[in-house]
Amino acid sequence: MVSFCILLLVMTHATLANSNSGFDSTKKTIGRELLNGRHLVIGIIDIPPYVLIQHNPLKNISHVDGFVPHIISWMAEKFEYVEPPDGAFGAFVNGSWNGLVGLVVRGKIDIVATALSVTYPRSQVVDFTFSFSDDPMALLIPFPQLESTISAIAKPFQHEVWIGIGLSFLVASVVLWVISRIQQNIHHQSLHGTTGWFTYFWFLFRAVINPNEVINFTLATRLIIAAWCLMGIVFVNSYTSSLLSYLLAPTFLPVISTVQDLADSHIVQITSLKHTSADSALFAATSGSFAKLGASLRAHPENLLETLDNIEDIVFNQRKAFPYQETSLKQRIYDDFKATRQCRLSIAKDPLFPDQIAFALPKASPLTTDYNYEYVTL
Repeated sequence: MVSFCILLLVMTHATLANSNSGFDSTKKTIGRELLNGRHLVIGIIDIPPYVLIQHNPLKNISHVDGFVPHIISWMAEKFEYVEPPDGAFGAFVNGSWNGLVGLVVRGKIDIVATALSVTYPRSQVVDFTFSFSDDPMALLIPFPQLESTISAIAKPFQHEVWIGIGLSFLVASVVLWVISRIQQNIHHQSLHGTTGWFTYFWFLFRAVINPNEVINFTLATRLIIAAWCLMGIVFVNSYTSSLLSYLLAPTFLPVISTVQDLADSHIVQITSLKHTSADSALFAATSGSFAKLGASLRAHPENLLETLDNIEDIVFNQRKAFPYQETSLKQRIYDDFKATRQCRLSIAKDPLFPDQIAFALPKASPLTTDYNYEYVTL
């Protein structure tokens, strides 16, 4: 991934800076003064592994780590970090922009340096640098459930095969019954002279279970029963081997796999952080699965979260699907496993949508060109 390539280069060339963020700026030597030695106010949000923020007892930032701060330390000599008061990335709400984007628009900060998604509405009010990561908006879901061994009884064959087997029973039974009525000389010990069609159905079932029965039929019925017994042997052997593999190899069924699965699900509901590119895209949709998910969020406003506190417990215990950057979700799954020693969470097969991450600066900022140049250099 592009992000990790940048991280390796940054860690090779950069020295950590700024006492507020945990970097020592006095040890930084790049060979030239970047950005004219300007002091930058940088807006950030905690989103591991891009940005990891530590606070002191007064709730002020005491240390910042992650590969986005490493990029900043490479590009700037003097800077300080600030967090948005509302904790939002930035969305257009009630006629104005909130979150980090709002701080840039109002001139409160010089740059947004976190995992900020590039979206068209945001690009109308801020300038984005070159994207430094392609990180899809994935779905955090509860870990797949173990499939019941009872359902494995029907698993060896598809539904169409089972239907075909049942129909073949009926068709073969009727054929035997018709032949018996025409020839009037069919005799076998197991039927005791009964000529109803169900008797032949029962006989065919017994032939599948025990194809070694002695059959005293006419030539026509002998051919039919012989073909049926051969099919029965193949059926029983293939079913037995397939059933054994299903019972010995546990199968985990994903709660959902695609966005359409989530939109159609009556078990798992979507939950989202407020004022992100995810909920903005869902609310803006007018048709399809996105519109369904947006309607679900409108109908259940409690699923719009103010913070990510205990998001892992919410997804696992309340059966929710949470959209966020895939890299960050993988970090959360790893941290949750370390804390609980359980595989509680997973990521859906298909992402909600592809996503690009970049820094954001005020419109027409002269720093945008400098940052883009430095990206190319890195």
